[in-house]
Amino acid sequence: MLSDRFRQEKEPEINMTPMLDVVFILLIFFIVSTNFIQQSAVEINRPQSNTARAVDGTPIIITLDTTGRLYLEKEEIDIYYLPEKLRQMAIQMPKAKLLILADTDCPTGVTIKVLDIAKQAGIEFSSVATEKE
Repeated sequence: MLSDRFRQEKEPEINMTPMLDVVFILLIFFIVSTNFIQQSAVEINRPQSNTARAVDGTPIIITLDTTGRLYLEKEEIDIYYLPEKLRQMAIQMPKAKLLILADTDCPTGVTIKVLDIAKQAGIEFSSVATEKE
């Protein structure tokens, strides 16, 4: 009886350490296994399409904003320098594909001009990116 009197009862507690270990391991797993898709640094609203499909391989990306400014691989470029840059890229990557990310409000003439420049530079396959409806 005396021993019961001096015995201190411990409060039941939940040990959180194993659960935190599992959570951090899951977090690390998802970070490592995630595919990071690079988005254009320029904010654009792509046109809608019912027949949109993915492009195979890694394309050369040209972005056109609402004012018609050009961005080649996220760097602003003047349309005057575009033919030479595309020619160099076509030599380095003979089967290169061009993907144009044009804003919905981008002047159509600029998009057509870029497609024409790409064809003259030796890039055979060009497409305009859209969002599937």
